[in-house]
Amino acid sequence: MFSFLFKKSKSETIPQQLYGSLMAQAREPFLYAEFGVPDTVMGRFDMLALHIYLFARRLRKVDSEVSIALSQDVFDLFVADVERALRELGIGDTTVPKRKKKMVRSFYGQIEDFDEALANEDVNTLSERAHQRYLSEAERPDASALAKYMVETVKTLDDQSFENMLKGQVELLER
Repeated sequence: MFSFLFKKSKSETIPQQLYGSLMAQAREPFLYAEFGVPDTVMGRFDMLALHIYLFARRLRKVDSEVSIALSQDVFDLFVADVERALRELGIGDTTVPKRKKKMVRSFYGQIEDFDEALANEDVNTLSERAHQRYLSEAERPDASALAKYMVETVKTLDDQSFENMLKGQVELLER
């Protein structure tokens, strides 16, 4: 709908730049080493989904047609990437849509699990839900640290200007 706002640059579009930044953050080693997120295909999917969700949550606060379109464009890249990854893993053509649907449903489940707790900065609830969602099979989970990271990430995203995001710039936490 608003694709004209995000015309392709020489190398990539603004949504691709933002998606690339979110993906890079989801691959940060501290998520797996410090918080205990399993360093598996599903663990990495979970961390990417978490960061896409936190970014979309930030864009929802802008509540404009442009922010909604940008959020949708980034989400569409995520869904296409999930499908590509499933195919690379050797999932058959007939099974890919079912798996993708299940994974996208899991993405939307984060809204129910985390929105209110993030709004209230309720680290205890976030910790419980993060453990259930991401760390239940972890060897040394630190759900409290992951919950604090989520709250810090929300603050970091909220402090950034939407105008910079429209330029393809998003800053995320470093460790």
